[in-house]
Amino acid sequence: MSELRQDPVTRDWVIVNPERASRPHDGAGAASGACPFCLGNEAQTPEAVETIAGADGRWLVRAVPNRFPVLRMDVRETAGAPPPEAFWRRLPGYGHHEVIIETPDHHAQPGRMPVAQARRVLEMYVRRARALAGRDGALRQIVLFRNHGARAGTSLAHPHSQIVATPAVAPETRRRVMDEIAWYDENGGCALCRTLERERAAAARIVLETARFATIAPYASLAPYHLQIVPLRHAPAFLEIGAAELDDLAGHLTRVLGALFDRLGDPHYNLVVQTPPLDLVHRSASHWFVEILPRLSTPAGFELGSRIVVNVQPPERAAAELRAALGAADAAAKEA
Repeated sequence: MSELRQDPVTRDWVIVNPERASRPHDGAGAASGACPFCLGNEAQTPEAVETIAGADGRWLVRAVPNRFPVLRMDVRETAGAPPPEAFWRRLPGYGHHEVIIETPDHHAQPGRMPVAQARRVLEMYVRRARALAGRDGALRQIVLFRNHGARAGTSLAHPHSQIVATPAVAPETRRRVMDEIAWYDENGGCALCRTLERERAAAARIVLETARFATIAPYASLAPYHLQIVPLRHAPAFLEIGAAELDDLAGHLTRVLGALFDRLGDPHYNLVVQTPPLDLVHRSASHWFVEILPRLSTPAGFELGSRIVVNVQPPERAAAELRAALGAADAAAKEA
């Protein structure tokens, strides 16, 4: 049974869940016929909570409960605050965990996915995030993410994303929100809006800009080819994204992932929608974005001991290389 435990010194929350060790792994990638996410194998997953279907009635995107969830809805009856005198703080592992199966095609590449299909995936992101946000006042944070490749933590190769709703907010997440609010109080306005303004003016770390989004290689990048896709308008929370922004983001994200594929040869990466906790949204200071963190290196002793990242590649170089990859892709598309 899953449970949340809190470190008594740092106040960090940890999920202890031995059941997760039983989830299936397909190694380098199972054949599509054996994959539970493939078309025709729907009986191998829990019943879908929502689907987007094509004109022929077949599903194009499915959202299903995770068979091996990190948190579970069926422990709600026992959830509650721990006794105030308890030194070891714990909560039942209450929450929700779904898988978003992005396509029936087992071998689809996110960076090669048709824009229309990417738009459907993003639409499902929004639908499920809104559904979970409105489900229960005890759920405080919605985490949308995609693990691509074994080094990023994926266990099944079939393209899929996940969404987890949690009753606890990590101190690191809370610190970011508090830092954003402190910046607003001191300087006025949104820190990320101001950062984006400076990045667009300098252009050195801009990878791609479209009508409603810009991708930047952050000034203090956490890893080689670390990227952030940021809405150009001030946008406090992902749940507020509009249809026109989804349209633009679908093509934008597909191009950025395609550039990473072309430059790095299908790198393993984590993609996370960074949006504030439901009860900590500051209308003027919060600003959601999509973060892409390639897993090209492994943190070593210095990083673990100091909590200071060593990045071996300047973000300016990463941005230039990815701009070149985008330019080459555009030229090839014109010739085709």
